[in-house]
Amino acid sequence: MLAVLSELPHDKKNWAFEYKWDGVRAIAYNDQKTFTILSRNQLDITRRYPELRKLRDALGKHECVLDGEIIALDENDRPSFPELQKRMHVNDPSSIARLVRSVPIVYVLFDLLWLDGRSLMDEPYTDRRAALEQLKLSQSDHWELTPSHVARGKAMLASAKKIAMEGVVAKRLDSTYEPGQRSPLWLKVKVVQRQEFVLGGFTGESTGDPDRIGTMLLGYYDKSGKLHYAGHVGTGLGAKDHPILLKEFRKLKTDRSPFVEKLPTHRRGGIKIQFLQPRLVAEVEYRRWPAGGMVQQASFKGLRADKPARSVVREVVRKAGSGV
Repeated sequence: MLAVLSELPHDKKNWAFEYKWDGVRAIAYNDQKTFTILSRNQLDITRRYPELRKLRDALGKHECVLDGEIIALDENDRPSFPELQKRMHVNDPSSIARLVRSVPIVYVLFDLLWLDGRSLMDEPYTDRRAALEQLKLSQSDHWELTPSHVARGKAMLASAKKIAMEGVVAKRLDSTYEPGQRSPLWLKVKVVQRQEFVLGGFTGESTGDPDRIGTMLLGYYDKSGKLHYAGHVGTGLGAKDHPILLKEFRKLKTDRSPFVEKLPTHRRGGIKIQFLQPRLVAEVEYRRWPAGGMVQQASFKGLRADKPARSVVREVVRKAGSGV
């Protein structure tokens, strides 16, 4: 179940508020035989996070399906998507073992979909949350329950801003769980605007360095499946990002622009644009995106492997008070 971008709801007493975590969505399946963690696009990512195997012991004999977000923490113990990037795409066992020590993760749990042979998805949020708390999971450095507070959206949003969190998620107290749906019964309210974009091209550095990226062209799909140009991003790239991205770009180079808009073949200064097959998804933070205009003050946060490119659309803020 996914949330709709929105303002804070006016009828705050009917909503529970949770922090919005800067990580990757993960569903954990536990039964008497197996413990499996799947990403948002149904990839098995269990082996990437071996520290979560102990969660099975904490669950005891319970057979359940848990929903949550895997996050990594920076040096100030704040969620950091760039830090999580170091873990997200690694499959080599020795590298994983090393990263467990250098890049610790936390599985932040916020929903319970199945418990001991019974689906809870048709139960209201309040009942699912109560059942999740009643599991009484033992304290761990690698998992925790997200805080949830009724009618405290404004205070939590202010707190999120103060501690540099991404924002809050509001969930209707009577909402059932709608798998695979972006529902107005869950609302995400962001401190700083942020969403996924499809990478449709790139340019080299203005200095001519072949091993560095200058800018990347951003896009999103409309309802008819056409990819629209949304601007570009060049800031936010760290030294380690350039070789990783260029390796992926080499596989996807194409002579044809993937965008429905007609774009020039060169940027200012005569720098050539190299178009890409639109398969890569990037997380991007930005300050403004005016209607009919381009993304402004954008900053690259990392690649996402947990979302297919064709599902990337422009997120529009839902006005508070509009019908649910």
